[in-house]
Amino acid sequence: MIRIRILIVLGMILWAIDGWAAPVYPPDEAWPGTISAPALARPAYRQTVVDPVTGANITRISGNEMNPSQALYLQHSYSKDQPWNADMTLIKLVGSVYILNANDYTIFKQWNFHNDSRWSTVDPNILFYTTGNQFRKVNVRTNADTLIRSFSQGNIALGPNEGNISIGDGRVVFVVGQTAIVYDISTNTELASKNIGSAGSDWTSISPSGNYVAVCSNTGGGVHVYDLNLNFVRTLYSACEHGDLGYHLAEIESLAQVCPNRHARLDTAASTSVSPSGCNAHISTRNYRRHGWAYLNQFGMVYAKRLDGTNIVERFAHHRSSESSYDSQAKAVASPDGSKVMWNSDWGSGTVYAYVAEMPGNGGDGGDPTPPAPPSGLRVQ
Repeated sequence: MIRIRILIVLGMILWAIDGWAAPVYPPDEAWPGTISAPALARPAYRQTVVDPVTGANITRISGNEMNPSQALYLQHSYSKDQPWNADMTLIKLVGSVYILNANDYTIFKQWNFHNDSRWSTVDPNILFYTTGNQFRKVNVRTNADTLIRSFSQGNIALGPNEGNISIGDGRVVFVVGQTAIVYDISTNTELASKNIGSAGSDWTSISPSGNYVAVCSNTGGGVHVYDLNLNFVRTLYSACEHGDLGYHLAEIESLAQVCPNRHARLDTAASTSVSPSGCNAHISTRNYRRHGWAYLNQFGMVYAKRLDGTNIVERFAHHRSSESSYDSQAKAVASPDGSKVMWNSDWGSGTVYAYVAEMPGNGGDGGDPTPPAPPSGLRVQ
């Protein structure tokens, strides 16, 4: 845990050295209730417009001008999949087929689909991914592609689809059917491999610290916490809904979940309400450099919610999507520093594109496309 926090501090120091201004967030306010979205024309590809309610800048970052082989590749993936790399200079869309420059949303790279791709939280050049029974990493700037480990249990999945790697790139959990595999990347060691029954039912993930495994069952079993040997520890929720693992304001790991909106501590299962509450929502805590906030798309809005039991929010924008299909569901996701939020929208109807909102004057924008050299010798124990 201490080394994870050192890593985060190192990242902030690199930002300061590189001359980046502090991130700008929307103003904190008590939840004002549902506000209708005033008319606003859909922005063109890479055009920025101003949300008439919040004053945030909204940019459409994808478009048919990119000549995709599938329209799906113009979307971002999911609320639990961080699209920005570690220093926020690059953005990946679905399957990492497109990687964009984060300063102007031009195409940095277009290549083949990468399954279960996740950015390193240490090295801004590294993208982890799975293929068959292999866990691999690729350097997006040099194209150097490296096998990390092959697994004898079979074809692995990260989650499937909703899992993540611990902050600091220390540990990860893969699933093969109903078998969960806890793997320590830093020591190249399988810590546990065990059939836990519900592992393949919806999602399984390592916690941000790398100290817990969380399992979500969509067959009525709820959300459960295991130790690194895959021994059952406790149940967090009796039902599994959209949720994400992160930290609340007291720097304690928790799972924020919707329907009803709550967040529960991984170490005790004590839970706190996250108002307002509703079921038609996605939630993200990918803001690993800004603890204590969850990002939601709900009631037509994309906003951040402070995880302290109050009703304090930060409103970014109306998402303006019909949400009439799975693709058009907003699936909002926060940037690592929480200063930006990305979502999908059909803008009422039509093709679904990806959008980014941030406040005017925001400095955490990865404006320098050449990232600093990553720190070396960092490990999470």
